[in-house]
Amino acid sequence: MNKTSSLNRPSASTERTKHSAIQFTIAIVSIMALASPNTASAGGVVGNGASASCNQAALIDALSGGGTVSFNCGSQPKTIPVTAELTISQDTVIDGGNLITLDGGNSTRLFIIKPEIRFTVNNLTLANGYTTAQGGAIHSGMFQNTVLTINHCTFNHNVSSQPNEAGGGAIYSGAGYLTITNSVFSNNEASMGGAIRILHSNLTVTNTMFSHNKAVDPDRGNGGAIVIDGAKYDDGKIIIRKSKFLANSATAFGGALFNNIYNNNSTTITDSVFTGNAVGGVTKGQGGAIWSNGDPTSGDQWTIYANNTTLTIVNTTVSDNISGQQGGGIWIARHPKGSVISRSTFSGNTALNSMGGGLVQGGTGKLTIINSTFSNNQGKGTYSMGAGIYIADTAKAAITNTTITGNTAQWQAGGIFGGTNVTLKNTILAGNIALNGGHAWDIKHNCFESMRNGGNNLQFPNPKDPPCATGMLLADPKLGPLANNGGLTQTHAILPGSAASQNGSGCPATDQRGAKRPNPAGTSCDTGAFEAVFY
Repeated sequence: MNKTSSLNRPSASTERTKHSAIQFTIAIVSIMALASPNTASAGGVVGNGASASCNQAALIDALSGGGTVSFNCGSQPKTIPVTAELTISQDTVIDGGNLITLDGGNSTRLFIIKPEIRFTVNNLTLANGYTTAQGGAIHSGMFQNTVLTINHCTFNHNVSSQPNEAGGGAIYSGAGYLTITNSVFSNNEASMGGAIRILHSNLTVTNTMFSHNKAVDPDRGNGGAIVIDGAKYDDGKIIIRKSKFLANSATAFGGALFNNIYNNNSTTITDSVFTGNAVGGVTKGQGGAIWSNGDPTSGDQWTIYANNTTLTIVNTTVSDNISGQQGGGIWIARHPKGSVISRSTFSGNTALNSMGGGLVQGGTGKLTIINSTFSNNQGKGTYSMGAGIYIADTAKAAITNTTITGNTAQWQAGGIFGGTNVTLKNTILAGNIALNGGHAWDIKHNCFESMRNGGNNLQFPNPKDPPCATGMLLADPKLGPLANNGGLTQTHAILPGSAASQNGSGCPATDQRGAKRPNPAGTSCDTGAFEAVFY
């Protein structure tokens, strides 16, 4: 059996536009992008205090001069029907005061933004926008360098119906800047990017909820909540922090987030939660929560595998997500400069028909996992392996102070699939199960084959087959249940009498919860993601 033959990924030609042409055009258009000459100081107020005075005509009039637009519609919530899309051609701030809903009636997009415009939307609900193009609520252009800022807004049931490689049910941002804070995106739908489509734009999302958004194209339905095809310029950034992704779905790649970046683009996800997202079916689907890839598969004008994209995930929970094929939680490929996962928990994720219930590292990527927990993930395919973590033969991984426990694979390697391309240090592999396809072999529960021993690892119970690395301690770590033991993510505490206690060396300065190591000072640190206090 070819251990990596099933690690398929979409071709670059179907997941991006011609990058070199885009970058050339962006460079020309954007020299003065952030110094927009269109700043206006006019603005206006929609309404005179009476609810009936707040209508589309009054809104159009208030928007006509740019500047700051507010509403005076009375003290009760007000819905204003929008029957034709509104064009933002001057720098504009619109503030709904948490009372106003703009409703497209499932027949029209709400806003389209002209080139090099700054548009800020505050305290507003945008609902039932519809377009046969991209961006059901807001279209933020292409080659336009628009600066779109969303604060404390709700986007509900907006739709982009353009098929194939198009989308953004709520927002489409092309070659611009998009910042979202304290907002909610729910029940939006598109071919790809159920809520948002990013094409060569920088994106920053903070304290925002994405729930029940859908990417529905049968072949290219990527990114149930967000689809990203390149950040802005060579050094562009994708930043997601303190946000939740709940019950989003996609048909192909990335149940919540599809992240395809280039050159020196970086992606950082911190203090966030991905729960109950799903991707694909019986024959499709990678990355139940997140699908992330760096560097293209075909060259155009690039040097292949020479790009320096990075992915960083910190203090994040990835739980109860499902993929039809690989990576029930996350599927990662390449990122030549490296992917780093720290202080994060992957639990209850399922790969229904293939590898990596918790995580798959495919391609030629470099993966570092520190102070993290992989618990109760499942690989249900007939020959499923690496229910906790699957590392492809051509990738490399270093796993330090991590707890991998209670994961179940239908075939082998309930805990981790990997060989000498994987180095373990201060790591616990315990209580993982390989069902051996129903055979009574009772082998390869924790791992598939021998990995490199970086020191102070622990495996339990004693295997019939060779240990997961030469020199591993075979003893009971006595783990507590997955629980809130402090910090932002759940952990398995080590209990009194644990063989993991003071078994480590060269540990990170803190454990997964942020507690200091070693504890007490002057002793040896504990193996695994949790630092206990045993005197």
